[in-house]
Amino acid sequence: MTELSSGTESDAVHLPPIAHRPRRDQMKQATRITPAVIGLAIAFVSFLLISNALGARVCEVVLPWTLSGEPLRLTFSAALISFPFAYLFASVLTEVYGYRISRVVIWSGLAANLILVGFLWLMSLLPTQPEWAAQTGFTDDVQRHWFEAVAHMFVASVSACFVGEFANAATLARMKVAMHGRWAGLRIMTGSALAAFLDTLVFVLIAFAYVLDTDAMVRMIGLEFVFKCGLQWLVLPLTVGLARLLKRLDGIDHYDVGTSLNPFALRVRDE
Repeated sequence: MTELSSGTESDAVHLPPIAHRPRRDQMKQATRITPAVIGLAIAFVSFLLISNALGARVCEVVLPWTLSGEPLRLTFSAALISFPFAYLFASVLTEVYGYRISRVVIWSGLAANLILVGFLWLMSLLPTQPEWAAQTGFTDDVQRHWFEAVAHMFVASVSACFVGEFANAATLARMKVAMHGRWAGLRIMTGSALAAFLDTLVFVLIAFAYVLDTDAMVRMIGLEFVFKCGLQWLVLPLTVGLARLLKRLDGIDHYDVGTSLNPFALRVRDE
């Protein structure tokens, strides 16, 4: 099987002082790719692709209350309903298998989005069959504008994913070592909250800076941050339970002792 990190003997070189070390019986380092890693990676990449497809649509819900005499409107990206699940799978990957594996999976998700947009661009260059365009309304002009919207959301989504996902993974990795592996729920909540804020801020600023006014963007950032945190914390028992199950099934509980958090260092061995 492919080796993903060295054993504890090599990691001993980088261990912090004894008082801050995880126990040796806890450090069951990731040494192989398991079916669970592949499954989590597929789920993560799938939800990234879904979010990129949904992100081009802006939704608005009018609530039966007023604010300063105006109806209370909630404006949000449609990707809000799917993107938090990507964080769920990414958090489990980092908690069980470590930052190095998560880093490779995150880059894989970004690459998959790039491939998707590349083929959509090629599709937009092809001429549309006139009768089909007349029946569906999907003319060359509509197709071109649709692709421009998707490409714009792709830039926003990839930028937000890069910042948010790596912030989440780095936070979990460092907190796990500092907490000696305890309080998994607390560090997942902390990492997800930080990631949700950064992800939402970057996405909204890039995607809607020239579309929505400042008040609308502030409302969107606040709404999406609260919703993402609420959803991720709602499924926290599922996230922690899945992590514990995989630790037991795969016999892996990786600690990123001495691991570089550089997102561009794609090596999976000791750095």
